[in-house]
Amino acid sequence: MSRARPGVPRLLVRLKVRLLRNRARAQRYGTVFLVGSVVAALVFGLYGAIAVGTLVTADDAFVGRGTLVIGATLFTLAWTVLPLITFGADESLDPARLTLLPLHRDPLMRGLLLASLVGPAPAFALLVLLGAVIGFARTSLAVVPVVVLLVLFTVALARTVSTLLAATLASRKARDAVVIILPLLFLSLQALRFVNLTFLGEEEVGRISDVLMWLPPGMLGQAVYDAGGGDHGPALLRLLPAMALLPALVWVWGRALDRTLTTGSTGETSSRRRRPGGDLPLLFPRLGFIRPTPWGAVAARELRYVLREPRHKVNLVNTILLGAGLPLFFALRSGGDLSDSSVLLATVAGYLAILSANNQFGLDGGALWLDIVAGDTIRSVLIGKNLAVLVQVLPTITVVGVVMAAITGGWAFLPGALVLGVAALGSGLATADVISIRFPLPVADTRNPFGGAGGGQGCATGLILFVCTLVQAILVIPVGIAAIVGIVAGPAWLVLAAIASAAYGVGLWFLGLRLAADHARSHEPERLRAVDPARSS
Repeated sequence: MSRARPGVPRLLVRLKVRLLRNRARAQRYGTVFLVGSVVAALVFGLYGAIAVGTLVTADDAFVGRGTLVIGATLFTLAWTVLPLITFGADESLDPARLTLLPLHRDPLMRGLLLASLVGPAPAFALLVLLGAVIGFARTSLAVVPVVVLLVLFTVALARTVSTLLAATLASRKARDAVVIILPLLFLSLQALRFVNLTFLGEEEVGRISDVLMWLPPGMLGQAVYDAGGGDHGPALLRLLPAMALLPALVWVWGRALDRTLTTGSTGETSSRRRRPGGDLPLLFPRLGFIRPTPWGAVAARELRYVLREPRHKVNLVNTILLGAGLPLFFALRSGGDLSDSSVLLATVAGYLAILSANNQFGLDGGALWLDIVAGDTIRSVLIGKNLAVLVQVLPTITVVGVVMAAITGGWAFLPGALVLGVAALGSGLATADVISIRFPLPVADTRNPFGGAGGGQGCATGLILFVCTLVQAILVIPVGIAAIVGIVAGPAWLVLAAIASAAYGVGLWFLGLRLAADHARSHEPERLRAVDPARSS
């Protein structure tokens, strides 16, 4: 007697589990990364469950109601928006991957719904909801069907939005937008640490809850609160909007899924019409200092990568946001009490650029073969990559320095700040060149601009970058001493100290360039194997 075939929903859930396992096995330390993610999700999920279970049963009515209404809204918002930001890390989000499979729509939709509940992040979210169920079940068992309805509504909404936007999210413009949005989101979350939340009293929480309760997730949270207080009639009425919208969302999702699986749109940006003058020039005419030399060609290539490759844009955006944000944050927080020498804070962008330059060959991938077969060009390649870093960072240092000088009036410190920034960049790039040659780390080639999930190299990468950062910090100490001399002795001495530190930075850069080039010439196979293991095996 033959064994019955498993249904499509069960197959898709097993496929999601297999994808997680295979991704972990395909990368070094991938299993450790996956296990660590699961353990972290369980630990923080249990902690969140205990916290939510305690809050929903608090004696203060404002706390209990606010936790239910605001928490339900944030749960739906996070589950819907976060997968869109990290689109490309979860294979089950992109319906275009299932185009060639002979699947009917209804079982496919059920399978995708169940598959979206598998993984560390869904486990964390469901554990938090479980805490609310356990905490409120002592008051009213109505919380159980309401939470089930909330999960179904949220998952259906997330699937509908991701399917409707699948083609757009796969385009380069969308990925470029994500590169800007995600760092801003993370910086905004960090900025919350400096926001005084003591103004959120009972009245303010009540007002926020009164507004959010008109949204379907907020109505579900309010329904649980009403049922706990014995108002079962109003609680039942608050379930109707979500119950009415759920079939509508499923219908829209089904239509969008049909359209996605039966059309040939790939979501890529359309090809532009050629210019009358032909192809784009190799170099940048406005950057006259990039000469038509081997290193100039490499610098132009790296700058074009920044304009076209989302992963390169991540480094640039982070450098600009943090390099400009930290000095301006200190300026705003001080309330205008900064001294003239605070202009030297503009050099922070240079130091941040050093940190992102410690893996200069990781993003090259298979393109590194072209540099190898071109002959002994490693010196020109390193010079070009370093020049591209300088072109990206120097405008940020200049703009931040001018803004800080305008705020503090320390215009006399601006030339010294620019020279010190270049000196710090030179001394840091000396170490970055050596580390990039000796310890190149591959970066996953994925449509997700923030790399593939489960890269499995977090521990090794973190250790290497920590050692590199420590060495760079030691080598930059003379530049820091020059800045201190300028602060203590005045702008005139700062000019002399900046010139001396510039000579130190340039000399150290030449030394690092020579050491890196000498090592690379005799270890090209090892570098290729590290950066592009698939083609080297």
